[in-house]
Amino acid sequence: MGSIATYIADKAAKKKQTPAEWLEDNLKNLDRYWVSSHIGRYTHPDAAVHLHDDSSPTGKGYLTTADAVVKQDIYVDGGSAFMSIASFLVSRFSQKETIAEQKADLESKTAWQYFHEDSPFIRREIESLGVEYEPLREKVLHIQISKLPEKSDARLKQVYFPIPDRDGEYHLLSILPPSILMLELTNRIRMAFQIQRMCRDKKSEYYGGTYQTFPDLTVVLFGGANVQNVSVRNSSLGMQVLPSLPPCLTGRKIKLPKRNFFSDSLYWRRFSDTLSDLDALFRDQRHNLAMRKRRENIILDFVEAILYEANRLQNLPAGWSKETELSDEQATWLDEAYGRQRQADTDWIWPVCLDFARWLVDAHKRFCREQKRSLIALSDAELHSFASTLESVLKQEVREG
Repeated sequence: MGSIATYIADKAAKKKQTPAEWLEDNLKNLDRYWVSSHIGRYTHPDAAVHLHDDSSPTGKGYLTTADAVVKQDIYVDGGSAFMSIASFLVSRFSQKETIAEQKADLESKTAWQYFHEDSPFIRREIESLGVEYEPLREKVLHIQISKLPEKSDARLKQVYFPIPDRDGEYHLLSILPPSILMLELTNRIRMAFQIQRMCRDKKSEYYGGTYQTFPDLTVVLFGGANVQNVSVRNSSLGMQVLPSLPPCLTGRKIKLPKRNFFSDSLYWRRFSDTLSDLDALFRDQRHNLAMRKRRENIILDFVEAILYEANRLQNLPAGWSKETELSDEQATWLDEAYGRQRQADTDWIWPVCLDFARWLVDAHKRFCREQKRSLIALSDAELHSFASTLESVLKQEVREG
């Protein structure tokens, strides 16, 4: 007997039944089964909400249940007492002959997959037990699919998601755990560990091969003592969770400006997305309060990035600007050696703001040339507007010390 026939025969023997009797007895529970992709019990064991994502794949490289190869978990209404067939369907079986080969087989599939593929392997296994294959397959393929629930459950996690352009209004989202993605990730990590063991085992044919490691994993357990009450694929071994930590970044090297802070320290291509937004605004023929507000917000995006770079220079040892050809106004702003002067006399602010405005106009021209767009002539009034935005921010900084 192969792996599937052995599995069914062993289960039947424990119940003192023939394989045919065991299958017939447990197939009565199929009306309690729901093929699902998201199961609320992973959030709370009493949350009975479940659904199956049947949306079309996005094909855009996102990790979604619609794009996943593995698409089934089984929600069982009633708990572990009715899960025998469900456990069989989601168990992996190898077509290899020996137990050792089966354990090392990286191409094993679930019984569910074999049924859907109408594999000759599972047909032989079922018929070897004296059971008719086609009626059994027909029943498995007609297990009901979870539908979109009519209502949510108060025990699920909820997120208030702001609605664009409607201040103070939100969508209330109920978060359903994507159990098939969680389980598939766990299976792949465990498979990677299996490969690792074989590659490090001198007796294995894979010894010395390459393998992947996943450090700092966390195991999350669901369901307490009754793990199968959550879903049939939930395991007492728990689920592997990858670390979600901020990256350990080394500080970017500070490029000291030689003649002009804006042109030397701020590479215009770094701001391509913001320049694109600004260009779109320049080409819009509408001139109303909303558009002016939008333009001011875009300029403030530039200002925020500029102040970050300026602050990094201000934190350098005092006196660094003496080796440069910066204007007196920019040196006063950026070098802590002039910190007191910067606070006492604000005459440096407007010249710095004009330098910013000229840099922004030049950056926009460079952007248009690269994108092969027609140049837009900006007036002195617009130049003055850019400078005024930075001026307001710098004066506020001086007032706050």
